Amino acid sequence: MLEAQRAAFFADLPVSLGLRRDRLRRLALMIGENAGALCDALACDQPNQDSESAELTEVAPALAALRAAVDGVSGWMRAEKGQGLLARLGRGGSYTEYLPIGVVGVAAPAPMALLRTASVLASALAAGNRIVLAFDAASPALARLVDELAPRYFDALELVIVPGGALADSGCDLIVMSEPEAGGDVTIARSGKSPAIVGRSADFAKAADNIVARKRLRGGRAPLAPDYLLVPDEREEAVASWLWRAAMQSGASDAMPAGADRERLTGLLDDARARGGEVMTAEPRGADTPLYIVRHASDDMLVMREEIGGPILPLRNYARVEDAIAVIHRRSPPIAIYYYGRDTAERRHVLERTLSSAITIDGRILSAAKIDRDMTLNVADGEAGYRRFSQARQVCSPRLFGLPRVPAGSGGDDLGDAAPALR
Repeated sequence: MLEAQRAAFFADLPVSLGLRRDRLRRLALMIGENAGALCDALACDQPNQDSESAELTEVAPALAALRAAVDGVSGWMRAEKGQGLLARLGRGGSYTEYLPIGVVGVAAPAPMALLRTASVLASALAAGNRIVLAFDAASPALARLVDELAPRYFDALELVIVPGGALADSGCDLIVMSEPEAGGDVTIARSGKSPAIVGRSADFAKAADNIVARKRLRGGRAPLAPDYLLVPDEREEAVASWLWRAAMQSGASDAMPAGADRERLTGLLDDARARGGEVMTAEPRGADTPLYIVRHASDDMLVMREEIGGPILPLRNYARVEDAIAVIHRRSPPIAIYYYGRDTAERRHVLERTLSSAITIDGRILSAAKIDRDMTLNVADGEAGYRRFSQARQVCSPRLFGLPRVPAGSGGDDLGDAAPALR
């Protein structure tokens, strides 16, 4: 199959704008027309996920990423002009063009499997590549469903699904692996916990209300909810009190997890107490789920080492904002960082010194459905993702007259020589 894919790839060169857009639209069509089934599969594979939250956190942003690629690819295809007056006029000198790589192997990660996979495919297909896709063993329901759906929208020479173990030795021109230790030319790192930094200049009451509101969403199971707080040493008790007050405000919430999941959360709290943590329980009237605030959290606690997936909020202390940033850097880059504070210099320092897929300042709404260059979810998308899956080639053109201009991507919506075939 790989050799057939490679032969078809070379036969397509140059891969037209129309064909690239057609493939992106077909992938969006596959996800959009089967959104309900995909959400059910995601909920089946992820114990802390349900169909409703899967729609918000995976399906909607996946479609947004694909729409952004459809809209942006014509500009991304434009060659970069070289140096000098003649080059800037398009009449000489050198320029750089971006060509497809060939057949790209993609090992879909288990966390946020649909969104991350769609983000990678959006970049790889926009760049003109063909795809060999393998799902993680932790996503069996999603793998079965996509294996069934893909042939309805794609020729196997464009996109083929293979068993997970078959990818490493597939001979693909580029392999995207979900873990750095797995090897390959490009990696998708597993996301670390999402922190909230509460600065000394923050309005603590408003910050507490905002943090608790986010933590209450889906009973603490929402992927973009803060996983832990970083608070100044001398304000830790005050912040904990404001959080408790905010959490004690009456209001409906999701039911407390039952069975094994409840036992897991109880074990996390027991471990925190055993390691010197103080657990504050906020259980307002009319709420089904209490919020557990863990003061004096430390790196050796399970709440800081394992995914919580529930209404537990650990508090870590810091002396300087640099110390808070160092805590974040000890983990994989998070999906989101929340910063609360009115100190402009400190805000700029946090922006410049941290890596994350998204960052929100002073409680502004962070929507999982907003996917653009500022929110990559650990996979470069937009033009950066396009270039990651492209081969840069410098073209030198010494002639002064009668020479080809620096090429530009075709505009418009014309499919050109695209062959949609499968719908």
